[in-house]
Amino acid sequence: YPIYDWLTTDIWTANGKFQWDYNHLYDLYYQAGVPLERQRVASPFISQALSSLKLYRAIDPDTWGKMINRVNGVNFTGLYGGTSAMGWQSITLPENMTWSSYFKFLLCTLPEEARENYLHKLSVSMEFWRNKGGCLAEETIAKLRRMGIPITVSETTNYKTDKKPVRMDYQDDVRIPEFKELPTFKRICICILKNDHACKYMGFAPSKAERERRAKVMQKYKSIMESYGRI
Repeated sequence: YPIYDWLTTDIWTANGKFQWDYNHLYDLYYQAGVPLERQRVASPFISQALSSLKLYRAIDPDTWGKMINRVNGVNFTGLYGGTSAMGWQSITLPENMTWSSYFKFLLCTLPEEARENYLHKLSVSMEFWRNKGGCLAEETIAKLRRMGIPITVSETTNYKTDKKPVRMDYQDDVRIPEFKELPTFKRICICILKNDHACKYMGFAPSKAERERRAKVMQKYKSIMESYGRI
């Protein structure tokens, strides 16, 4: 199977030599200055393609126009797909925005169902942290106190842990290494940018409704695949 030993340049050398048919979108990639190794023809919406989504504006404006009209959030991803705005580990705020205002901006890029889902998750999280509190290590609690963030620490919890339950209001951001454990608007922004509808990054487990919906979808596609097997 020699194809497995070929480099990208080998494939295009053979293509030129034997005049094979090929997708002429590659010609547009070449004219746009995209290196051979980064020229890909596949779904523009999978994670590997987000950084190059903006190329459609230049190389295939007709398709880009259809994307804008049919897929929510395409223009935002085209603008920010190649920046740290799409990378949750090094995410930075757009100029003159707080994480709270950035959250509201991101909501505007989402379809209604997804938008309502994130708003519901935020409401549940806010109520939890305000009334029950999340369990934090003593070191984290000390950092919050040094930063002057108002918190209420309880001594006991029903969970099997040495950490203590801490009640607090949502913050815009808390710049400590443990920020992932804390209730901040930055954290929910990261969920949106990661397309994390279940908000696992915020510590949510799938709800009963989400588990049932997933089971129905799995059953639906299992039936479809079985029907194809009988053809």
